[in-house]
Amino acid sequence: MLALLGFYAASVTAAWRPSLWLFAVPAGLPFLNFAPWTGWLVFDEFDLLMLAVLAAGYFRIARQPMGEPFFWRRKLSFSTLAIVVLASAGLLALLRGVQDAGGWRWGWFQGYADPLNSWRIFKSLLWASLCMPLLQQDLRRSPVQACKRLAAGMLAGLVCVTLVVLWERAAFPGWFNFTAKYRTTALFWEMHVGGAAIDAYLALSTPFVVWALRTARRPWQWAWGAVLALLVAYAGLTTFSRGVYLSMLAPLFLLGLLLWAQKAGLDPRLLVRAMWQRRRPVGWRSKAAWALSLALVAEVAGVLTGGSFMADRLADTERDFGSRVEHWQRGLDLLQDPGDLLLGKGLGRLPANYARSSPLGEWSGHVAWQPAGLQSPAHLQLFGPDTDSELDGLYAITQRVQLVPGQRYQAALQVRVQRPVDVYLQLCERHLLYPARCQDGYVQLRPSTKVWQQLSVPLRGRNFTGGPWYAPRFGVLAVSIWGAGEHVDFQSIQLRTSRGKELLANADFADGPARWFPVARSYYLPWHIDNLYLELLIERGLLGLLLTLAVLGAALWSLVLGRARQQPLAPYLAASLSGVALVGLVSSVLDVPRVAFLLFFFAFFALRLGRQPAPTAA
Repeated sequence: MLALLGFYAASVTAAWRPSLWLFAVPAGLPFLNFAPWTGWLVFDEFDLLMLAVLAAGYFRIARQPMGEPFFWRRKLSFSTLAIVVLASAGLLALLRGVQDAGGWRWGWFQGYADPLNSWRIFKSLLWASLCMPLLQQDLRRSPVQACKRLAAGMLAGLVCVTLVVLWERAAFPGWFNFTAKYRTTALFWEMHVGGAAIDAYLALSTPFVVWALRTARRPWQWAWGAVLALLVAYAGLTTFSRGVYLSMLAPLFLLGLLLWAQKAGLDPRLLVRAMWQRRRPVGWRSKAAWALSLALVAEVAGVLTGGSFMADRLADTERDFGSRVEHWQRGLDLLQDPGDLLLGKGLGRLPANYARSSPLGEWSGHVAWQPAGLQSPAHLQLFGPDTDSELDGLYAITQRVQLVPGQRYQAALQVRVQRPVDVYLQLCERHLLYPARCQDGYVQLRPSTKVWQQLSVPLRGRNFTGGPWYAPRFGVLAVSIWGAGEHVDFQSIQLRTSRGKELLANADFADGPARWFPVARSYYLPWHIDNLYLELLIERGLLGLLLTLAVLGAALWSLVLGRARQQPLAPYLAASLSGVALVGLVSSVLDVPRVAFLLFFFAFFALRLGRQPAPTAA
């Protein structure tokens, strides 16, 4: 009911204040995902916001006079063509992904191996593409105001992220504890299987802090921007990710250069043209030397990524880079025929294909829900790793619970097993990946003459404190199994306090996996390829890779050297896209739909911005 009310309120507000969506979408993006409470992986509350915004926007478009030129009625531009072609390629990759998963199959709670995971990856490109008619309306009315609303929305989202980071650090390791092995995740629940969601988001959003400082007109406004800058730097530092450090710092140098050129009235194209005129190849020998140089660069890139002796030599010099190269090579090995190389395996199919094809990259576990039948009630199946016993216990189903300080807890299980399996229950003060104080229980299951066994498992450990009053801790029950190649059928999982109060929702799984959220621990190899460009190549093929790079390249060209360079927001968008391009060298990006939406939206925004006249000086 709350979701419906929020959807209707957002729809009415977007219809009443047409330009507010440019603020609301980036402002709501960091927190509109309640997957740990709902159990949804494919769908989230950010989708509801986008549907509300698009419903209101297209309603307004439908009410426009037929004679008014608009998006599809205007002469086809390069930016429109680029968006349509990229979206069409994404749709093709979606269809290939569904086919690779065994065909279309519906389910609210599908996971990473199911057909709807392809939709989960596709929706970011879809939302960004569908926003373009709305964006064109706002840019036609006032490019300056549209840019201001977008920047203000990004700042609001950053404020949300930094406040959550402050709470997270205060509740668990402490603000100034930089020794504990705790990496900040904020509200990017997509990191329940690892990944770099917060890394890519910070790379995209950090340049807007500079915008806040430069556009401040009063001391208190500048002071607010300075505080936000300190908080964003703190959030980036506490991710303890080398990719974040590079992607947050390096684009700021580009941003400074572009701002200086914009303020001085310099045209970067003149500098590029002068350098080209000076270094332009003249005569056949010079042109052939340029061609040879390009061929040598391509050869070096091929050797380094081809699993050759050179890659092995690099592995000896730095173990981390060597393991990453090995991981990349396994991902490239998934492209087994020319069709895979050209069109990819399909959206969202990297995790399933990697886990199935690589003996060293299997999943640490997965879940499946079985509805009620004639012979069996509805139940949840929890699987361990297929073969590698070292991965036992590294995958769990979890549910958020309201902890009661000073109480003891007892779990009740109704289970079925075919072979001996161990079940481990852990109730912890936890945010996402890292536990604090815990109570746990351990039970050894053996096949029984009774089909379903009923067990009571007391949880033992220190009493919970709930954390400081200004940073209360979440409570999370996690259930995992120990036994490679085994699984346990759970008809019900209950958790009660010593006073008999039931704490779990959907304890009998009558509503499927609703409220139950899967989480991986310590081991995240099969879920990410840890490289944006290989991610594009493996799932979308050479076609998708080249089209995406062409769109991003065209967007950067427009912002740095093209018609959009004179727009006030152009340097900041260029720095954002450069930052995510850098973090993409060592991290996956497109497997996080909310962050991928920002990437596509910024690129499309830059292309549309290049068609608008630059603001004139007052």
